[in-house]
Amino acid sequence: MNLLRFKLLLKNFLPSSYQLKVSLTTILIRTTYIGIVFTTYYFVLKHIPRNMAYHLELALVLVAATSIVVFLPLMERFAKKLRTQFLSEYLTEDAESFRQAIKQFNYDALIKHVFPDMVKITASHSGTMALLSPNGTFEFQTYFRGRQKKLSPTKEISVKLNFQDFLKNKKNGASVTEAIYLPEINNDFMELHANYIYPFLFREKLFGFLAVSNIPNPEAVHTLSLLAGQSALTIHNNILSFHISENKKYRKEAEYAERVQNLLETGTIPELPGWMIKAYPRSHGNLVEFFQVEDGSWFFVVLNAGRTYQHIGIILSYILGVVYTQSQLRVLKGFTDIKTLIQTTFQKLDWKDRYELIIGKMGYSELYVVQEGLQFHITRESYNEEVVASIGWKNMISMEKGPILILHAGKPILKFTFQDGAFG
Repeated sequence: MNLLRFKLLLKNFLPSSYQLKVSLTTILIRTTYIGIVFTTYYFVLKHIPRNMAYHLELALVLVAATSIVVFLPLMERFAKKLRTQFLSEYLTEDAESFRQAIKQFNYDALIKHVFPDMVKITASHSGTMALLSPNGTFEFQTYFRGRQKKLSPTKEISVKLNFQDFLKNKKNGASVTEAIYLPEINNDFMELHANYIYPFLFREKLFGFLAVSNIPNPEAVHTLSLLAGQSALTIHNNILSFHISENKKYRKEAEYAERVQNLLETGTIPELPGWMIKAYPRSHGNLVEFFQVEDGSWFFVVLNAGRTYQHIGIILSYILGVVYTQSQLRVLKGFTDIKTLIQTTFQKLDWKDRYELIIGKMGYSELYVVQEGLQFHITRESYNEEVVASIGWKNMISMEKGPILILHAGKPILKFTFQDGAFG
């Protein structure tokens, strides 16, 4: 027991690796500054004529002015760079560097840089960090003697509710001595191999914690409090960003997107004089929407996103809902506006796969179509499925010679027929 106390006393007396680096860095900076000042004074004094009155005073004034105006700012920049390089931009005592680091404090920086720094400042040889994930569970990162890794899901530690409640009430951290008479909490400390735990709290919610092998001194605890608060906010923002990104794919565009009741069916087909439009059953890999633009012309969009997984219909309905909304607001004017709007919406969804589309306009007795995608084909039914549209161009298709079919991968999607007494 006496040997253990002696070791603890010796450990408290000796500086930690971080404190040692701080001291050595400070000594180096100040020694360098003093050396530069004296060298400059010697150089100036050597080049001032000895017979000049007050040459010593003049040299002193020149060196003092140069040291304050030139050397001091340069040494501050050197000190900032040195501390950032050998210590940490998050733990440096320089306020400006710390503010800049906080601005760049994101989720990746928390894992790669801040976590090891927090372990180091507590003078611990090992540490574990728990991070709240978007699904509500905790993910763990470990650090041991300079090596860092993420624990696999099969090795994750159970963070029980009573342990979370315990940490919520320990805003300034908790040592293992506070859990001696709480067997369950003490077991949690043992499972984490921790003697000290600092929680990451934001709005009274636990977003993670740092568990280390050493009980830090008050100065280190103060620094941990700053970093822990920022860590909680960073984890909160990461979870929020994840849910926004996910929900963005499934949102419908205001009240107009609610028109798509069944994601596997075509939108309402308009009744236009002379036109007969038939929609065929399709898979959930594509959708169709009809709408009017600013001048009253009727357009349609046939869209295929290149995939057929479960939620593709939701994504396509969102995009077509955007198109329909803009048409109702009289924003769209023609082919270019519709195509640009679809491209922009896919970009906002971070869609990486190829997609195919047909944009069409119904005239009096002709169709105008723009086609993109090799899987689509626009053919004439009465002429052995003659292809009547070229990819990438605006095609004008006369309806005089018979109905027009739009197919995807050989399966019909839409059929357009125009009946007029003049053709009869």
